Amino acid sequence: MSSKSESELEDLQSKSMELQDNSSSDSFSNIKNGAPSHVMMASSPAESDLSELNVRKDSYVELLRGHENQTLSSVTDSTSSAVRVTINDCDGWQTTSVTLTTTALRRCKQQVLKPYSWLLTFISWKAFGRESISPNKCGWQFLNVFYPACIVALLWYTYVYEVIACQWKLNVRTDTQKTPEIVVGPAMPIFPSNGTNTTVATFTAISENGNIMINANNRTDYTILTPACEHIVTTYVIPNLLHFVAFVMGYFYFRVQENEQLYALMEKVFLQATPMLGRVTPQAQMIKKLRIFLAFGALWVVLTLGLQVLFLTVFGINRQNTTLAHTGLPWQWALFGIEMLGIMVLNSVNCAVIVNYATQCEMLIFYVKGITTRLQEKSVDLKAAMKDILTVRHSIGSLNGPMAQMTSLAVVRFSELTVIGVSILILNEDNEAKIWVYRSVFPMVWAIMVVFPLVQAARMNTVCSKFKQIALETRIFGYQNSSQLELDSFLVFVGHTRLRAKLFHIPVRASYLIGFLVLTLFILLLLFQTSSIGPASQIF
Repeated sequence: MSSKSESELEDLQSKSMELQDNSSSDSFSNIKNGAPSHVMMASSPAESDLSELNVRKDSYVELLRGHENQTLSSVTDSTSSAVRVTINDCDGWQTTSVTLTTTALRRCKQQVLKPYSWLLTFISWKAFGRESISPNKCGWQFLNVFYPACIVALLWYTYVYEVIACQWKLNVRTDTQKTPEIVVGPAMPIFPSNGTNTTVATFTAISENGNIMINANNRTDYTILTPACEHIVTTYVIPNLLHFVAFVMGYFYFRVQENEQLYALMEKVFLQATPMLGRVTPQAQMIKKLRIFLAFGALWVVLTLGLQVLFLTVFGINRQNTTLAHTGLPWQWALFGIEMLGIMVLNSVNCAVIVNYATQCEMLIFYVKGITTRLQEKSVDLKAAMKDILTVRHSIGSLNGPMAQMTSLAVVRFSELTVIGVSILILNEDNEAKIWVYRSVFPMVWAIMVVFPLVQAARMNTVCSKFKQIALETRIFGYQNSSQLELDSFLVFVGHTRLRAKLFHIPVRASYLIGFLVLTLFILLLLFQTSSIGPASQIF
């Protein structure tokens, strides 16, 4: 009951008390004066007012009792109900999350975009201090000039080191042979310039093909000198130039142009997640997949560093090219440490490109699946569906731009390393266990990053091909209340809309990949069976 009703009831009670006092005093005076009863009734008008007030008082009392009973019944129902009703302060709701989509986008930004932004900053594709209060300070400006220069210098150091050290031992002609045995030659007299006769033992290590590998004047002081690198241009120079071109493209794409295509596509995809799709669950699954992609990229970079350690374990630090052998062991370790840092930066660039391309493909797959689901449920207008398909076409066109070009350059480099690694593995004649382990792991590490973007592009093209099937079904079975003219227009529109992800400017299809894989396996089988590759004594 309100406070106003309570105040009115108190006023009625006070007036009732006053009227009762007046009525009793008037009745007493009339009786005392001996007046008749009808005169007494006529002479006390306050009694009628009193009766009226009593009626109003009773009505207010009944109203108060009814309100109390209603309150008690509601409390009893709320306590006995299986559904608990909790009233919270909702003043901060607007500041935390307006909709579920906003919450999902904020979560995706924290768990996916922020780690990826750290990766871009590490490889100098994103400036330092962009989110600070004063990004134009002299300290940030100096760091944003000095750090990219250091990254470029480190990349070029890694390129040169690979050539000098014959990195990865990728010479198919010489690196597949067994380690040469040392053959000690007879002692030969040597006549020094002082005229005294001195006999010094000389020995020579000769490989199977007759190349001199060692020529020293002391049995305990010699160094194995490997032949100079062969096929430097095709093995090292061209792949490294392609990598540097991809690095420069990424620098302009992310840092100069400040391209936010990944975040824009993410907003577009999350906003189209309608309640028919469950809204929150698909978005949570998408965030989980994108986090797996980031973790996969980080793991791959660690694998490349582990491959470098395995290379050092198998061949040793002192069995490098002759140029590094003359620098001394401490300098070789120092140069190798810098090269490890360069390998991490170099492969982080590749990781940033591949992960970005695969992430955009995955989000477009999610976006297309949402459109096809609504079309199959006939819960969207054909005109709205055509607008969504045009949006997909625009997003695929943006994906086929600089990002697809950078991915193509990375795939070329990985493909070359994979082919060379498989060739050396097949032709390897060194039966040491550690050699076989290294030669087996090497092509697998690079083949993973060749297959990953190709599979993502093929999956997206396969999902986009469902639009034609749906358009044919709607033309045959009808769609909502659409006329035959509208159905024909939709069928022609879908048939003329090209939704194809491309690498090397070639559409990537699952049928192409499977056909190429089967053909390659049959060619290898034929070469093994005819002993055209590999010794006949091997199990192949």
